[in-house]
Amino acid sequence: MNDRIKRALSQMKDLEVSRSDPRHSSLYNFALGAIYSLARAEQLGYPGQLQEPGRVWRRMDEAKEMALRMLGEDRPPEQGEWLAGFYFNDAIFRLDLAFEHILRYVGNLGPNAAIGEVREVPTRRTFPPELLAIWSERGRNAENMLKHRSLEVREDPGISFTDALSIMENLVCALTWVLLIPSPEEIG
Repeated sequence: MNDRIKRALSQMKDLEVSRSDPRHSSLYNFALGAIYSLARAEQLGYPGQLQEPGRVWRRMDEAKEMALRMLGEDRPPEQGEWLAGFYFNDAIFRLDLAFEHILRYVGNLGPNAAIGEVREVPTRRTFPPELLAIWSERGRNAENMLKHRSLEVREDPGISFTDALSIMENLVCALTWVLLIPSPEEIG
């Protein structure tokens, strides 16, 4: 397993999650889900995949074969290039989701708050903006590209595995910062 993922997991195991605020558990679980997805993508060979011509068709063939195998074996597969990409894309979504939930928590915003309001939380609160830099620049854009442009870009998620690891590290730091603050009301 990647050393950066191991360090993130080590930090996660040492975090104290308050049992008096169930939102802390949700924030922790979203962050761990993102780390897990990155670890699975790596385990399945994601960083080594190339953007060579024909890859999109090879993965489509693999996906069709997977559907047949799942029907025959009555269980999902555990290996494959398609699955590595699936977990990497899942990590991108989870990293974005975890950061958004942290900002909603810090800003004391409900589920109906507009994303523009969520993005302004660091300017209104004392949340360390450096923890958001790479997520704002690359992670959020990659997630939006997967959501809105996936038919155009096909196989390119718009973010490297290395950048995803950096976002993961900042996410763990942001979560650590949040868990040290007893409540959003105490965040200046």
